Amino acid sequence: MKERVYIIEDDPEMREVTRLVLERAGYRVSEAGTAEESLVAIQRELPDLVVSDIQLPGISGIRFCEILRKEERTKNIPIILLTVLGKNPDKVRGLKTGADDYITKPYDPSEFLARVEALLRRTSGAAREPSKILEFRKLRLDVDRREVELAGKSIAMRRKEFDLLALFLEHPGRLLTRARINKALYDEDVIVTENALTSHIKNLRSLLGPYGNRIETLVGEGYRFNDE
Repeated sequence: MKERVYIIEDDPEMREVTRLVLERAGYRVSEAGTAEESLVAIQRELPDLVVSDIQLPGISGIRFCEILRKEERTKNIPIILLTVLGKNPDKVRGLKTGADDYITKPYDPSEFLARVEALLRRTSGAAREPSKILEFRKLRLDVDRREVELAGKSIAMRRKEFDLLALFLEHPGRLLTRARINKALYDEDVIVTENALTSHIKNLRSLLGPYGNRIETLVGEGYRFNDE
């Protein structure tokens, strides 16, 4: 049986359409009309993917995304945000708060399913070797479990910062251009602003404490993790 997808959409008709599209593709679907309702249900049974409208009554989709990313149990759940055509600021804010992708409404069902499948493949761990461990001195990253430890203490990381750190530790000492990093972090059809990567780098440096300054900026070129 395919993965479980949780839909948060306050428009009953749109929610029904999305549910049918997913169920016909074989996914198990749960749904809610508000973020408040879904927060309780998601804590009871973690879904494999969340699809949420941005403009929700009460807690917005963007705020909902922030809440999931701050909680230990839900921080790694893949999130797709739905936004109305032309709402570019919403798209940028959504990506900055930890969403993995966004889709403009009204959407084409085949494109929607392709995005869902691509994101689930990318976040399932299948693209990486099982139980792969990346280490640098007192920094340890478990790729399969998506866990990070610094001097034996666990560090909570959002998905993008985790993937960014994994990329650096897989290529220590090597220049990684902004284009290469963005290609590793996002699907090809996702529009990524320059500020988005800068924000991820800043967050990662802060999380790494004494190792934060190991991430060096090479002006006009990209970034490098200094392992010397």
